[in-house]
Amino acid sequence: MIKFLSALLVAVPAAAQEYIISDGPLSDENFYRLVSCAARPNSACAAPLVYWQKSVVKVTFAPVPPAYPAALAQEFSDSLDRSISQINGAAPGLNVQRVSKSQDADILLYLQAIRTGDAISGTRYPDLNGVPIGAAQVQIFWDDQHAITDAAIVFAGDIPVDQAGPIMLEELTQSMGLMTDIRNPYYETRSVFSEDSNSVQKLGPQDRAALALHYPAQ
Repeated sequence: MIKFLSALLVAVPAAAQEYIISDGPLSDENFYRLVSCAARPNSACAAPLVYWQKSVVKVTFAPVPPAYPAALAQEFSDSLDRSISQINGAAPGLNVQRVSKSQDADILLYLQAIRTGDAISGTRYPDLNGVPIGAAQVQIFWDDQHAITDAAIVFAGDIPVDQAGPIMLEELTQSMGLMTDIRNPYYETRSVFSEDSNSVQKLGPQDRAALALHYPAQ
């Protein structure tokens, strides 16, 4: 049986969000358990721990519609390479690779010429089509062994170009199985998982620690 989880990114009703509220700095363990299994500090997991269990996780863009802003598409393309480098550098047991659009990929990225609040359409995932988008939405699927089988990320066309890098980094990191955001002022400038900020350009120390815990060296 294939299961799925999706998360919206900013500019959508709070009820639709996947985040945990906390206050002040968390320990590395509590931070990791929050982003990986929706555990409140010092509490049990509220979601399953899921992982990519492949030697290589391939990612590519779906064909980009002509109406999508060219400068934004280019920034997302450039930021994908930077994001892959950061994620691989933090997770010794993970190997994410970008492949050409003609190749099959495990993670498919959609740039859609829609605005915040519009419905997603035209993906190969029925559970994703028809969902209103914020800035972006990620959806992952996994099997009964908690192995992620594939993932999709959709990006709206009205994202400011200067936010494309942080949004790509957050969404790609979440597609590694770290699906829960954190609402906590302390992390607004320190973590890509901050619910209330799209300004973090690089993985923070605890972001990197979370990836290392989720994907330790084999």
